[in-house]
Amino acid sequence: MIHQPSLPDSRSGQALNAVSLSGPDHLKPQYRCLLFRALKIKCFPKNRVYFLTFSAVKPMMGVFACFMLTGNVWAEPLKTENLSLQDCIEIALQRNQQMQISSASIAMAEAQYQQAMSAYWPRISADVNAQRADEDRTFSGKSTVNVPTLAGTVSIPFDMDVKLFDRDMLTTSVNLTYPIFTGGRRGAIVDQAEKGLAIAEIGERKTRLEVIRDVKKYYYGALFALDMEQLASDTLERFQVLEELTERLYQNGSLKVKKTDYLRTKTSTAITRSLLHEANYSRELAHEALTNAMGLDWNSKVTLAKDEQPLHLNEELQTLISSAHDFNPDIQQLKLAVQVTENKITEARSGYFPVIGFQASAYKLWNDFDGGLVNNANREGWTIGVGLQWNLFDGFQTSGKVDYAKAQQRQLESQQILLDQAMALQVKQQFLRLRSAGKQMEDTREASGYAKENRELHVRAYQEEMVETKDVIESEIVETFTQSSQYRSRHELEMALVSLEFLIGQNIQSLNQ
Repeated sequence: MIHQPSLPDSRSGQALNAVSLSGPDHLKPQYRCLLFRALKIKCFPKNRVYFLTFSAVKPMMGVFACFMLTGNVWAEPLKTENLSLQDCIEIALQRNQQMQISSASIAMAEAQYQQAMSAYWPRISADVNAQRADEDRTFSGKSTVNVPTLAGTVSIPFDMDVKLFDRDMLTTSVNLTYPIFTGGRRGAIVDQAEKGLAIAEIGERKTRLEVIRDVKKYYYGALFALDMEQLASDTLERFQVLEELTERLYQNGSLKVKKTDYLRTKTSTAITRSLLHEANYSRELAHEALTNAMGLDWNSKVTLAKDEQPLHLNEELQTLISSAHDFNPDIQQLKLAVQVTENKITEARSGYFPVIGFQASAYKLWNDFDGGLVNNANREGWTIGVGLQWNLFDGFQTSGKVDYAKAQQRQLESQQILLDQAMALQVKQQFLRLRSAGKQMEDTREASGYAKENRELHVRAYQEEMVETKDVIESEIVETFTQSSQYRSRHELEMALVSLEFLIGQNIQSLNQ
């Protein structure tokens, strides 16, 4: 039988579907404990008294020093305070388990590629067989021999029983097979494995982009929650001051401030305090989501540094769409999958051709009998030859495989067209979202300045009893609303940038350069 190259069954699915430790800190106490125990057993047996000199202690001091110093080498403290966005991304890329899964996928694809490349090497095997038959093997012959004599021909019958070999036999052989011609099957399988490796590498880049996207999303969400918490705290502080001022004016017999105004301010203060509690919960939840995306433990505490203003997009829509078609990992994987189907068609068509291979073997026999089939000439030897295997008729199985591969190719090509169109629509959506958020951010920033000035004027006028209490409360609410709208527009702009970067497969800064 001629060996034909093949890939594992999982190659088709891979091709077509497209808390690391800095050092063994948890083992150091065990190492030191084992060291003391070893020294106690090896160097200090029981029931004996020792007088140690410096020369005797010096080697042990060196060992102790090495173990103590490795504590500073193995473990480098993880930075969790005043983290910037880049710090969070670097931690996530090191500790997020999705990156480990992608690395394992690449290792699996490389192993499959090595399996496919084995078809270019000969297959060498060794066989050893030991057997015992029920009895010695013999050859029986019965016939008549005509012997000419002076009196004429005389027929002499004979009956003989010849021993061929003993019933105990040991056989060893070394066999070599090498496919010379496979009808293109070998090259097609290797190309599929090579593209499968490329798909796995693109999958790792996609995972990297997903990790960065999640970290950015939760990082900006945590900053947004911090801003909203600070805004609620500032608003509560202003309402408390307003409540004290209203109480003082009411108790001093003001003609414009009534008890209903006093109750209105206390109600506003209580509602704002409730909103502050909700903001505290949102901030803690956002930080938990960020630590989880970074691959940290659930009880890890991190503090964030205020990031710079998000970049504004200067590129045209067509440039963004072209970048998505060139660098988006989903599109790249689907392109490779279409190329894989071409190799699968070649692999299926190889069934129409014969398989030609080279064969060679060497053998040696051990048997107690010295004659018959196991004489000295037959005890060892070798054979060499060329074999051909050709399926002349397989019930149209090969044609069915070819038709299936062609249909699969048409399916993936249609999916590629749909993906290109869908990607263009998604990029356009994020582009429009980004432009709208940028305009909203400018307008809300301007409105926030006006609202702050309006609130300050109302507070000063309220101290002189020139405006009513409800007008001051309204100015406070308006300022809080405009500031929250500014924070929301900023967060919307950041989320649009994050989504757009994931779609185009690269950072916005690389386009702006």
